[in-house]
Amino acid sequence: MSIQDSTIKRLFGMSSNKCAIPDCKAPLIIGEVVVGEVCHIKARRKGGARHDPTLTAAEKDAFENLVLLCSTCHKLIDSCPDEYSSEWLRSIKASHESKAPQPLDLSMADVRHALMILSKHTAKTRKVKISTGDISVSGGVKSSATHGAVSVAIGGANQAPIHIRMPAANSGSRPFPANSIGADANMTNYVEYLCDLYVKYMLPIEPNEGVSWGKIGKHIKSKFHLKKKTRNHLSAERFPDLVDYLIVEKLAHTPVGAKHLRQGTKLCRTFEEFRHGAM
Repeated sequence: MSIQDSTIKRLFGMSSNKCAIPDCKAPLIIGEVVVGEVCHIKARRKGGARHDPTLTAAEKDAFENLVLLCSTCHKLIDSCPDEYSSEWLRSIKASHESKAPQPLDLSMADVRHALMILSKHTAKTRKVKISTGDISVSGGVKSSATHGAVSVAIGGANQAPIHIRMPAANSGSRPFPANSIGADANMTNYVEYLCDLYVKYMLPIEPNEGVSWGKIGKHIKSKFHLKKKTRNHLSAERFPDLVDYLIVEKLAHTPVGAKHLRQGTKLCRTFEEFRHGAM
């Protein structure tokens, strides 16, 4: 199991505490009880629902291949993989996450809930303890935290400490500047949607999605001179420039994108269509 804690936190933060399946209003957290489950869009193991043998282990546990569902919907989609395809699940995931509020600066309670989901998903037999200081659990696993961090130790198979760094309580810090793409959930999700399309449109010549994700990230950094910053650090005023670049210079030059242009069909949804769930 290699789902990163940052991925779990991102899933939780963009879930709005609701199952991602349309028309299902089931919460993921009820009080202090975690009822939601992490679902792999494409299964991790051979024989699982929608398994794709071309995916690497990292790609299987990446944010793009995971969605939070209630236990009922999770059982339903895995029992009927032909009816609930990976393409459909990706679509409803994008739609669901696009409705989330702006990126959250998670509280300690949110982190605890996210870790409870991770613990439930990995193995029921593991023992998880969360603290703000030095801790240890059976099996010799130890973990420590400095000021402003949470320390987590997981005992059992594949033992390893997990460190989640939290901003200081009075810092008021946010992951991205207020007037940036990363501070706006709609902009952030639309950019991710376009990048995801680029990866899909490249499949005829690059079946390894991880390679395409790496390339699009590097291309954006180079185009906008980001150096150590990410595309989400770009100012909101640069959002139209980034969108034009992704559509005109990247999507249009992929094998699938070029086919769309020849046939006179749309390359992608507009920002307004994406925001309102229109196809």
